Amino acid sequence: MTKLIIGYSPLSQSMDAPGDRRRLIFWANHRGHKIETDLTKRVDVIVASEASNFMSPFLRDSRTPIILDLVDAYLCRKNLVEDLARGLGKRLTGQISAGVKPFSKYISEFCTSANAVICSSLEQESLISALNSNTHIILDSHEEIPFLSPRSLEIDSSAKFRILWEGQPATIRGMKEISGVLSQLSKTQNLELQFVTDQQYFKFLGKYHKRNTNDLLEKDLSAIMNYINLTPWSINSLISAAKKSSVAMLPIDQSVPMQRLKPENRLLIMWRLGLPCLTSATPSYERVALNSGVDATCKTLDDWFRKFNVLRENPRYARAEIERAQDYVHANHNKENLLRQWDQAIGSVLR
Repeated sequence: MTKLIIGYSPLSQSMDAPGDRRRLIFWANHRGHKIETDLTKRVDVIVASEASNFMSPFLRDSRTPIILDLVDAYLCRKNLVEDLARGLGKRLTGQISAGVKPFSKYISEFCTSANAVICSSLEQESLISALNSNTHIILDSHEEIPFLSPRSLEIDSSAKFRILWEGQPATIRGMKEISGVLSQLSKTQNLELQFVTDQQYFKFLGKYHKRNTNDLLEKDLSAIMNYINLTPWSINSLISAAKKSSVAMLPIDQSVPMQRLKPENRLLIMWRLGLPCLTSATPSYERVALNSGVDATCKTLDDWFRKFNVLRENPRYARAEIERAQDYVHANHNKENLLRQWDQAIGSVLR
């Protein structure tokens, strides 16, 4: 493929948001393509994101091939009121320049008109492919996260049993489901819960009504707050927390469709960090657990409690689980595979 000028409507102005740097920016940097955020200039292809102005003439009337990189499952709305409020909010804040309709409607119309759509899971593809036959599944690049060797877990009951949680504050609500399990564990284990996330977050549209993450934790996890250690997110702080931890956890609030249909990125990160990880039984986590042969998902609270104890009490088993998980990541989610997938997706609109 010749070197391209790619028009891009990013998620963040700095293009440092995970959905920017781990996706298009990762590919363009490795392949030597130029990113141009000024869509008035000549470009070879345009990549739009969920932060785009879908009513912009540069996207609606352009003769340049257009690709939508749709990371989250916005087509799967929770309810009409919330969906309409998101669309109205994006209109009032100026992201979308005309019209007011449910945000999922903007997304579905753009999926239909785009030359290609990129998403991040089989579950999302099943929704998008009905609107656009040129749909590609590409996960995030996690090259910024190193592979850490699996660590032996201490059997000594006096040793700290540290459990790591990592993610954006918006996904913390899933922790409420297993707070009772963690409280029960604390009665027999020297428990410490490591949370690596942003200390503050915006409640609306990612930029309005700033809140403290600690307040969110106290609201949902008051019974186990004494065991929580909150660390500001950075790659270095995540690596440091992982090296101190025994296992990781990723409970998901499955009553929220966008959470339920998230891809397996966070699980793959935990595996790279050398940690066995327990998750809710979402479609993507169940699929990856099955394909990797790793017993990662929990369907009941009893599953969570039992599997935490199994990992704590059986170091050989825990080590075998993470070795199997890392073999899966090496084979299926390496840099070469991701670059090839981006080559194919971008190339599909340039033929």
